Amino acid sequence: MNNNIERAAGGVVVRGQGAEREVLLINDAYDHITFPKGHLEPGEDWETAAVREVAEETGIETRILAPLGRVEYMIRRNDKPVRKQVRLFLLEAVDETAVPHHQAEEVRGAYYLPFDAAASEHEECGYASWSFIFQKLKAQLAWLDGQWERKWRGLANESDAAQIDSTWQAVAPVVTDLIAACREELRVTMPELTLAPQGEVSLPLAGSTPDDIRGAIEHTLLKPEASLVDIENICREAVAQQFPLVCLNPQFVGHAARLLDGEKTNVCTVIGFPFGATTAHGLAAEVIEMAAKGAREIDMVIPVGSMVEDDVWTVYHHVATVVRAAGALTPRPIIKVILETSALTFDQVIKAACVAVAAGVNYIKTSTGFHRGGATIADVSAMAMIAGDVAKVKASGGVRSRTAATQMMRYGAHRLGTSSGVALIR
Repeated sequence: MNNNIERAAGGVVVRGQGAEREVLLINDAYDHITFPKGHLEPGEDWETAAVREVAEETGIETRILAPLGRVEYMIRRNDKPVRKQVRLFLLEAVDETAVPHHQAEEVRGAYYLPFDAAASEHEECGYASWSFIFQKLKAQLAWLDGQWERKWRGLANESDAAQIDSTWQAVAPVVTDLIAACREELRVTMPELTLAPQGEVSLPLAGSTPDDIRGAIEHTLLKPEASLVDIENICREAVAQQFPLVCLNPQFVGHAARLLDGEKTNVCTVIGFPFGATTAHGLAAEVIEMAAKGAREIDMVIPVGSMVEDDVWTVYHHVATVVRAAGALTPRPIIKVILETSALTFDQVIKAACVAVAAGVNYIKTSTGFHRGGATIADVSAMAMIAGDVAKVKASGGVRSRTAATQMMRYGAHRLGTSSGVALIR
């Protein structure tokens, strides 16, 4: 086990609704106002530890609503450097009438305050490392209170355009605030990161013509059972349909590049696919090999498990390593980063997109097509707002109809990764 890392979890507990909402605060042994949290015990996950620690320190039983954020910093333990990792969750009190009682020795007081009063107290006496938390909390509560996970993120890609547009008009301020809160979170927790300027993106965009859709299609075959004959056929099909790219597994890149030599259709491949569990150096080696074999565009999967636990540092390291490897090559391959959005909360999609764009990628991409879900209009639109004019967006996974393709492009997708390319243009 790594004795140079200590992990702790806790949460911001809320009760009540709207103007009546209150936030649970504690006074710690150092005269700071903060939130209940403590060490992960052996065998615990982050969420279990957060709920347990809140109960142990305040007597309040809670349930988790969403992750809020993570901070990391160095401390010394027994005269040795230790990296402290702390995650906070948004929790709600199971019993809103329960009165908090500070129960741990290191806690000197536990009490609820109205939201604005709690924010003011925390701003004055809280820790600087959590200075972003009330902005993030307010944005997350607006997302949850509006039921936007269901009403916006769960909206079918084939929904009527008028319904999509009216829903967007209602949710856009909430999304804008959540992006701003996530950017502030990254500014505080990862000061070494240089975020791209927040661009102005006006959605929805104009409708797409069949030729627009054709020019966006990456004709894709990533099934593990795909044969060499299948690859040759999809390459011929892409040339016949004038698709700009085929997207294939690494095994077939060299053969496809030779087959497409002299054609307008280029080769795209995937690395760290589909789980994102490859090391950063392994990904860099794959970039070099695939570019040498003829891949002009390369889609990498982020370390999904790292992003699930809000480890933006590892995500950035992997993406930046790939971008640097690509930058040393001639011709330089275009780098697209797959976030695997269906594995992430909406705010984690936002943070992963911010980190990837800051690392210098050309595209941020929704999905591998191997997880439980694919591209959604909600995720694509948020990614487009983050990409601005610095990067572009690729929607992939589940784009199987012209209606879905049109809506994805109206809400910011520049490319479409699909195995249904021919059907989209008929």
